[in-house]
This record gives sequence, C-alpha cells and structure tokens, in this order.
Amino acid sequence: MCHRLLDGILDFFFEYETPRMVTVRNKHIGIIFRFIQLAVLMYIIGWVFLHEKGYQSTDSIISSVSVKMKGVATGNVSGLGQRVWDVADYTFPSQGSDSFVIMTNYIVTAGQREMVCKQHSSSGTCKSDRDCFAGQHQRNGQGIMTGKCIDENGQNTCEIFGWCPAENDTIIPEPPLLLAAENFTMFIKNSITFTRFRVSR
Repeated sequence: MCHRLLDGILDFFFEYETPRMVTVRNKHIGIIFRFIQLAVLMYIIGWVFLHEKGYQSTDSIISSVSVKMKGVATGNVSGLGQRVWDVADYTFPSQGSDSFVIMTNYIVTAGQREMVCKQHSSSGTCKSDRDCFAGQHQRNGQGIMTGKCIDENGQNTCEIFGWCPAENDTIIPEPPLLLAAENFTMFIKNSITFTRFRVSR
C-alpha cells in the first residue's frame, strides 16, 4: 500500500504531459477551420468593439453650476432719492434652482402701509356699492374690498383694505433705472465629477 502511494506521488511530480499536434493536409477541413477563425474575429471586431464599444468604460456625470454676479448700479428714485444697488438688491433669488433674475427696472410706491384706500383705476371701476363685494378680492385687484364705491378725482373705484397707496404699475420708468445692469459681470463655474474614475474638473 505504501509502495503504491509512493509511486503515485513520484508519478505526479516527475511526469510531464504535452499535447500532440497533428498537421492535417485537407482543403475542406482547412477551409472550415479558417472560416470559424474569421467568424470569431469578425464577431470580436464588429460586435464587441464597434457596436458595443467593449473597449470603452463609461460613467454617469455629477455636475453642478454656480453663477456669481459682480457690479454696482445707482438710480434716482422719486420719493427715495439717489440709491446704490449691489448684488443683494438686483439679483434674486439669492439661491434658486436652474435660474436667476437680474432686475433692470422697478416701480416704487413710497410710504405704503396697511390701511383703507381706493384701488387704482387700472384694477377696474365701479358705479355703486353693489359693484364692490365686501370681503372679496378681484383677480387684478390690489386688496380686499370693503364694499364701498368711492369717487376720487372723477373716477369711481372700489375701496380696499391693503397696502396703501395702491401701486400704479401703468407708469414704467423709461429708460430703465438699472440700465447699468448690461455692464455687470457674470462668473459661471461648472464643476463635474466622474465618481467611477475619481476624476473632478
């Protein structure tokens, strides 16, 4: 038993096996063999490399864009006098999603406070108190109606409770008060990261 075990161990360590190659000179077998090789090669080149781009490795991108404005403008506002506008004043929202707005013009209604007053005629006129529904708000109104139709300067409009005096947005400053906005500087920074390749730009 020990002798057989020893022979098996010696055979395992000291025997060498090699495949025997035979050259077959037959045109039909040679054509079939080369056709199989060509088919495998065309599959690798055509499907794996060209169609599927197996030699490439792709990754999804993580991107973030930040925008920063620089510039100072000044404007002379009726009722407020000369005023300086910086980034915090003319850019809003300060932090927004996918967009931002640069203000170039504005309408100021000085001395506004919550009280009772007539709404502007651009919001509609009335003939009597029946045209003004107390406690309701018109689609283009400027406050909550009190139910009274008042006459002021020959125009009948509904009395409202809201921010008074009511804003008159029919008179737009021309030229725009913040015309200097066209000379502001905008800094755009685009940051991208490929997490799979650990690459950031």
